[in-house]
Amino acid sequence: MYQANYYTLTFMIRKAQQKKSGETPIFARITVSGQRAEFNINRSVDPDNWNAAKGLSFGKSKRDIELNKYLDSIRVRISEIHASLVKDEEAINPLIIKQHFLGNAEGPKMLCAVFNYVNEQHKERFDRGDICDGTYLRWKRCAEYLAEFIQKREGRDDIPIKKLTSGMIDDFEHFLRVNKGNGNNAAIRYVRYLKKVTRVALANKWLDEDPFIDKHYSRTATNRGHLGEEEVKRIMALNLTEFPRLDQVRDTFVFCCFTGLAFADISTLSKEFIVEDDNGEKWIRKPRQKTGEISTIPLLDIPQRLIKKYENHPTVIAKGIVLPVISNQRMNSYLAEIATLAKIQKHLTTHIARHTFATMSLRNHVPIESISKMLGHSDIQTTQIYAKMLDEAVSEDMQKMRSKFDGIDHNINPLPEKPTTFEREPLKKRGRPRKNPL
Repeated sequence: MYQANYYTLTFMIRKAQQKKSGETPIFARITVSGQRAEFNINRSVDPDNWNAAKGLSFGKSKRDIELNKYLDSIRVRISEIHASLVKDEEAINPLIIKQHFLGNAEGPKMLCAVFNYVNEQHKERFDRGDICDGTYLRWKRCAEYLAEFIQKREGRDDIPIKKLTSGMIDDFEHFLRVNKGNGNNAAIRYVRYLKKVTRVALANKWLDEDPFIDKHYSRTATNRGHLGEEEVKRIMALNLTEFPRLDQVRDTFVFCCFTGLAFADISTLSKEFIVEDDNGEKWIRKPRQKTGEISTIPLLDIPQRLIKKYENHPTVIAKGIVLPVISNQRMNSYLAEIATLAKIQKHLTTHIARHTFATMSLRNHVPIESISKMLGHSDIQTTQIYAKMLDEAVSEDMQKMRSKFDGIDHNINPLPEKPTTFEREPLKKRGRPRKNPL
């Protein structure tokens, strides 16, 4: 039965192009569905020794034997190329097979290769300061997870991006949750990174159909932990002079509790970002690493005293920064020790300080618009998330009203008798009367 992708390979000589030595060049001809493509194999043969029917030399010399072995290797290579095109469901015609054999054909775009191509663009954005270190590292980690998933599922390092299916995306999400232990929000973030890569592939015509059609993902609302004022005071009251590493981490954490700076911003806070206004008040005016939005934060007394404490620290002098901040991972590790010493039953991280600043500001009646400006949020709806966390603050705000009205003598007399049950009479039926009533 004839198949559209069936091919034939024949070898022929061109006597019209006979060389001075008397030999003629050998050409290969590939035929698919009546279409042909020919190319010179850069070998020649004595026309008297050429067997046109079999496409080989029947000479007995060593040179003829080696020529026939080379012709066999071409046949094997063309067969491998054809099988690969069939397996990848690529278009098959003589020109494509010829280009693959000669090394001139561009192979199919591979999924991990395209992902790494997008990551190179993120690296350039990171180098320009457009995205923070955490974002770039998450993209790199996602590329590593994807490569590991493909190796586990397909048994190879990469696959053509055209092979990415809706089912494979579901399997990748399952891999992230089960094999990598990611929670819902982390798994969805990585899947959305993959979705952005497919958008790039679609825009460049590397992908014919969008495998994310009809796929929707919802993030789980997170409970943003924070400290109360009493807990912050307990941390500040710790005597850590015998533990310099903990003392330094505690001071950095407290500084963030009173400024709202994220770790990426406190670690790059240099003296140039601290300005003084006409009234002599000091402010932090710094673009956020994450969004580029300007954070405008008044420096309270405690942060100013911490800056004064570390102004002669070797790291501060060498780097021109405000505080000697260590790595985020080490800082979170030391914060766990500080929480134990302060008898705080919460998982402390550097970002808890930012949430603490927002909630303390709300509880002290700072307008939410001002808090949004200090936190450097591009959308006030982001700041409003913190307002949902303050049920206890609402209770405290109502304390004045409670103390004013609770206990007022007011005669509330009981009902004179038990209420009776009232039954409505059934409504009369409506409608035209019958003409011939029985």
